[in-house]
Amino acid sequence: MIIHEYTDILIRGVIMIYKFLTKVVFVTTFLFSSQNFAVTASDIENANPEGQTVEFWVQYSDERLDFMKARAERFEAETGIKVNITYKGHYGKVQSAMMTSAGTPDQADVARGYGNAAADMYQIGAAMDQSILANSKKWGVSQDDIDDWGANWTVGFSGYFDGNPKLLHEVGKSIEVVYYNKDWLNELGLSEPTTPDEFAEAACAATNNPFSGSVGDAASLGYEIDTDASNFAAWVFAHGGDVFDYDAGQYILNGPASVAAMEFIQGMANKGCAQVTRDKYADQQYLGLGTNLFALGSTSGITYFQNAIEDGYNGNWEISAVPHTTSEPVMNLYGGGLIMGNTGNVDKMVAAYQWMKYISNTENSAVWSTESGYGFVRASSADHPLIVAKRKDLPQYDRSLGLIQYGKGEPSVPAYYSVRGEIEKAYAAIINGDDIMSTLNSLNDEANAILADAIEE
Repeated sequence: MIIHEYTDILIRGVIMIYKFLTKVVFVTTFLFSSQNFAVTASDIENANPEGQTVEFWVQYSDERLDFMKARAERFEAETGIKVNITYKGHYGKVQSAMMTSAGTPDQADVARGYGNAAADMYQIGAAMDQSILANSKKWGVSQDDIDDWGANWTVGFSGYFDGNPKLLHEVGKSIEVVYYNKDWLNELGLSEPTTPDEFAEAACAATNNPFSGSVGDAASLGYEIDTDASNFAAWVFAHGGDVFDYDAGQYILNGPASVAAMEFIQGMANKGCAQVTRDKYADQQYLGLGTNLFALGSTSGITYFQNAIEDGYNGNWEISAVPHTTSEPVMNLYGGGLIMGNTGNVDKMVAAYQWMKYISNTENSAVWSTESGYGFVRASSADHPLIVAKRKDLPQYDRSLGLIQYGKGEPSVPAYYSVRGEIEKAYAAIINGDDIMSTLNSLNDEANAILADAIEE
């Protein structure tokens, strides 16, 4: 949490500095917008991307970074465009690096991020509208491509930038799901929970009845809670609500669904059936050991949960929709993608856009999905042999793809990264016994104050 707070402070500080400087006469090369470069359609058509080097900043590490580097080598062989991939840390660090380097030769051409990060970057000129590239007859995308992407063409774009819908080029998507120990649930004589009440019943039963196949000496627990803002949103969505009112342009973190979700969570904690996660990824660790029944996490982590279980109790496990009060599941959907840096170099812009299209084509979308656990973004990828094989070999992956249709996204609005930090703190406080209504009211006031400051002219 401390790391996130420092990143949060940096991002908010960059925005504050920008606003201060724009209020005085002094103008530096740091202060610009995509419009100031006056890049025209003709410039794009006449660009020469061959031989360019694209700087790509990512949050990927380990196998995923290796995968991207392998794809970059293949891309260079096919196009003559080199892609340098640099690991920058988590999403917040990628965002802050893009924002602090805006207007300098050090800024990346492409960066990984979400819609809210793109909105922040665009405000200070660190990201550009990709529409002029998407619409290029020579370098852009076809209608067939757009149809193949479907809803992914628009998911995650901020409503605060009218006429600028293409800040983000999606390459994968995931949803927040429940991971659970199927063998343990069977021992308890219970079925997969579909409602919050059933989930709480199972969590408390597991806390009081250790799993016969557990390894290690940790105490039994029904649900170890990662207090990430996406976890909070997942439970609010599952209770039929939202965290943001898009018509009003305001957060509603203290709405009826939020209150109901937090009453449900706090109720389990008060009974000793749930607690704040002991460490980062401890929910994976202890579920793998067979000492925690439930964990809530992204489907992008499916391989990590699988490995933890195989190295631990090595039994049957499953994923499910988040238990819900609605008639159908409502799944928190992530649509992370590629943000184009606002460098002003037309040749490099075109080169970067070719890389963005390449990494999200039918083949690469399918391969990336099977390698990473993220859902594919191309409808045509569904029939790829790798997708077909993995759906057969790993039923949990197959089920995750089937649940994406119930997806609902978190707000892609400026400064949401900062708000996420406030949600995390409030969520943990509620689990530890703080008054729900007063905590949510304070959280909502702070979130809307952060938003108002971020979009202030």
